Amino acid sequence: MLLMAAAGMSAQRAGPKPAKAPPPPRNVVRPSAARPPAGNNPAAPKAGGAPRLGNPGNPVERLMAMPPEKREQVLERLPQQQQANLRERLDRYDKLPAAERARLNQMWNTFNSLPPEKQAIVTRQMQAFNGLPEARREDLKPVLQRLRRMPEARRDELLNSQAFKDRFSESEWQMLAEISQNYPLPER
Repeated sequence: MLLMAAAGMSAQRAGPKPAKAPPPPRNVVRPSAARPPAGNNPAAPKAGGAPRLGNPGNPVERLMAMPPEKREQVLERLPQQQQANLRERLDRYDKLPAAERARLNQMWNTFNSLPPEKQAIVTRQMQAFNGLPEARREDLKPVLQRLRRMPEARRDELLNSQAFKDRFSESEWQMLAEISQNYPLPER
């Protein structure tokens, strides 16, 4: 999140400063906010745990889409510990097959093209998904991925069926519906 704020600050420095800058979006962590070390980060992937959904509003995912020179410019402005954490995550991204990197970049571009209110919905619901207990994430992830790949008419039909609604709690149904309707998966 700090990267989004850092990128925003560098963009503000380049142009004239407004009289009063608008507050950052709710999903941005202000630079003064403390971030837990990587070992204590609840959002960090757990070894052998249920997979988490990628959060397209995540600054690491923004960095992934940047050319290496631009990444370095952003990283240099951050504290050493955060630089090390981000470089490790970016290194994992760089080691992915080209097709997977392209797919992740396409997902980022899709997210970026959403209106801000839909970006907020997707971000909030993905955070809620990642906050579920591991076993429940394991149960819901294949359902969500299938919904995100369905044509809109078929997805809406399934989401509105009573049998589907009976399988999930109201909050889970809303999570599945809002993510799949607002942020479909690109083709593999």
